[in-house]
Amino acid sequence: MDVYVAPEVAAVADLYEGLLGTDAVQRTAVEQLRLQAERLADGHRRRHRGAFVELSNWYPRLAASPAEEIWSAALGDEDYLGTVARGHGYPDWTSVRPARPAPRFERCVDALLAGDRPAVAELLTTDPDLASARSHWGHRATLLHYLAANGVEIHRQRVPRNAPDLARLLLDSGADVAA
Repeated sequence: MDVYVAPEVAAVADLYEGLLGTDAVQRTAVEQLRLQAERLADGHRRRHRGAFVELSNWYPRLAASPAEEIWSAALGDEDYLGTVARGHGYPDWTSVRPARPAPRFERCVDALLAGDRPAVAELLTTDPDLASARSHWGHRATLLHYLAANGVEIHRQRVPRNAPDLARLLLDSGADVAA
């Protein structure tokens, strides 16, 4: 599949390597975000490019800060937890609830962002409610939001070449453009 992935997105995906994908659907939002916060803290200490992207986007005090300011910032566990929470659409860490992801929805998001039209079509045929379903994350994005690069979950900001065709498939399957 032909998918555009910006270097910043690739860096964030690399930061969280091994924490995303099929294993993530077995964890609650709290469990998943705690793991990501630990990885973010480690990445911050190691000056990993993905940590820079996450912190400059989701940690308000460091937004749009120069790299050296981000790398030298003394951050604690709550800072990292708040950062990953905001990156998933929550206003702060205390708003995160232990919701479990819907495995079919997550599979559909992954297939969608990989540009895998046959897999998306099959999932929508098997479970038509997916077209209007929402993510368990704080942002509550629909599949159409994910396809349109919803601005959260930076690691999922991928653009498949066949995005227009996938959008049509979602709309024909009942996705609501006003959701």
